[in-house]
Amino acid sequence: MSFFAIAVIEFAVPFVAVATLGANAMIVAVLGVCRFAPQVVFARAATAVVNRYDQRTVMLASEWLRVLAFALSAVALLASPVVGFVVFALANLALGLGSILTAVAVQVLVPLAFDDRDLPRVYSRLGMAESLADGGGPFFAGLALAMFDVSGTFVVAAGLAAAACLLLRGMPRVRVSEPTGAAPTRDRSTLRHGIRANFATGPLRVLTGWALAYNLGQCLIEAMLLIAILERTSIGAASYGVIKTCAVLFAALGAYLATRLPKALSGGWGISLFGFGAIGSYVLLGIGLYVPGAAGVAFIVAGFALDELCSGIVLVLIQTFRARAIANEDRAAATAGYRAMNLTAVPVGFLLGGVLGLVLSPSATIVAVGAAMLVFGLVIWSPRVRAVAA
Repeated sequence: MSFFAIAVIEFAVPFVAVATLGANAMIVAVLGVCRFAPQVVFARAATAVVNRYDQRTVMLASEWLRVLAFALSAVALLASPVVGFVVFALANLALGLGSILTAVAVQVLVPLAFDDRDLPRVYSRLGMAESLADGGGPFFAGLALAMFDVSGTFVVAAGLAAAACLLLRGMPRVRVSEPTGAAPTRDRSTLRHGIRANFATGPLRVLTGWALAYNLGQCLIEAMLLIAILERTSIGAASYGVIKTCAVLFAALGAYLATRLPKALSGGWGISLFGFGAIGSYVLLGIGLYVPGAAGVAFIVAGFALDELCSGIVLVLIQTFRARAIANEDRAAATAGYRAMNLTAVPVGFLLGGVLGLVLSPSATIVAVGAAMLVFGLVIWSPRVRAVAA
């Protein structure tokens, strides 16, 4: 419910801001910053909260922040456009704060609440739920905006979040235990400690570097991908939307298949293979821009599908590995640090992509970045990663 409500709002807020309030590109960018900046700025605070309180309380608090965000969005159009933009910004701030609390709490809760052998299954189901929500959210948001108007759509999202609160009341009150002789919690709650935890071992260093390269390269390409596709192919806006929506379903399929891999691919070899497939898939997008006709479109569709499929699989495998490799007392800080680094790579990637697009053509930039990602992706074939046990 929570994933779906978030997906609906992430589509509806910028759409309403542009279509109803007349937002320009700068306002849409500010709303995006308000959505993701709290996940970096409040990473340390989220770590301290998760370490101090039981996870049911943290999850309920984050869900009520979402209810607040959706309720604010429902009244955003009752005043002037300027007030509406401010309300949407406040709603996105609340949504971002709830997101970092949920992300850290989930990564702490799952290894504590489930047996080691059940971890892949749990992460697989979480991945499928998030991917299906990402795919269906924009579609149902559009229907809701047509059926219930703007305020009604946000009220429906608030209802879904409130229903999720009722479900969360049945969660166990799991706490992070303090190991004997450990450093004080305040030291292990710092963002610096969390970042260090992601580079504590060889496999963690490789996988963290891979994730940063993937997110940076992906955003470099996304900054100009639609422009290049519209310029060089027969794909229109509607077709592009259908392709992107269908591609997300491959992420859900990947999360499903992650627990059904052969034994040889359920550990390090699977991480290497599917991690390389995800980061290398962008080469297919670049090729598709230069291959004429239907063949070029086929390359582009294959690139999107391969990225989502491999990402869905490798995310489950990496989450399982991290749950086993990072100590319980460090997991909150490590998760917050990991998200802070990767979310920082997002605006940096878009900014660099925009700059490169001024120097090179969009299609040439995509080819160059895709090739660079493919080369850097070779790092995930490191023997340290391949040696990770299933």
